[in-house]
Amino acid sequence: MNSIIVPDSLPEILKKYVKAAIRSQPKDIVSWSAEYFKSTDNQYISSGAENSINTKQKQDRTLFRILAFQLGTTIGTKERIEEVWSDLSLDFNLLEQIYMIGNFRAEHVDMVEFLGITFGHWTKSLKETMLLCCEAFCKCLAADGYFMHVDVACKLYGYLAKLDCSLPGDDYTGGGKPAVVQTSKSLDVSPAPPTEGDNLKQSDVSVSLESILSRRLAATAARGKPNTGYHVLGIGPTASDDQVQKVFVYFRKCAADNGGYVYDFDIENDRCPQLDAINNN
Repeated sequence: MNSIIVPDSLPEILKKYVKAAIRSQPKDIVSWSAEYFKSTDNQYISSGAENSINTKQKQDRTLFRILAFQLGTTIGTKERIEEVWSDLSLDFNLLEQIYMIGNFRAEHVDMVEFLGITFGHWTKSLKETMLLCCEAFCKCLAADGYFMHVDVACKLYGYLAKLDCSLPGDDYTGGGKPAVVQTSKSLDVSPAPPTEGDNLKQSDVSVSLESILSRRLAATAARGKPNTGYHVLGIGPTASDDQVQKVFVYFRKCAADNGGYVYDFDIENDRCPQLDAINNN
């Protein structure tokens, strides 16, 4: 009788699957399992293979789908977040920073808000963050794209648009884009390569960043606007109330035509109001 060869990775895969199932307590375990393995099928690509940029991007996007799938879009606990964070081997220093940005002090956390801030560390604009959330929150892929319920879309945008994760105003270019200085960690925790002409010592950089954040906090306090103290490209500066309301109106019009949902193509449409804060300087 031939012996059965068990792949080395199988025990770890099954361990994570069982833990996820116990935590999620799905009513339909078969359907839930199908969705689980569909979301994680790109996790276990051999580390020895030379992957293309497209494959790396696919793995990264799969990671965010797993996060959204495991955490959901309702109210959860920090204990749950930290279990999933640990399972995915993500940086806990980054997690503490996300807690601080969102002011998540209590044990219970709004997962839409938490995931919005998390994804903002990986994107380069608030629009990209909304698109990524649209993809990650979607439980299935329709023939014409990803989507999320209009209530979730408005809640998410309204929350992120009112966070101030920007640099001081004089560190912005005329086009409203942040200058190339980043003080927050990304999900890729490897250090960024030095930029051309960067001849400051590490201690000088730390003092410089601390000075920038201090000035920013003082400036926003004077204007009565809260500042998180972190620079996150995928969130950026605070958008005006008028801008946020225009986006809400647009999202609701889209949802009226799409059965209550906002699609990724709605966000990418030229008719969509600008999502990132408008620089009026």
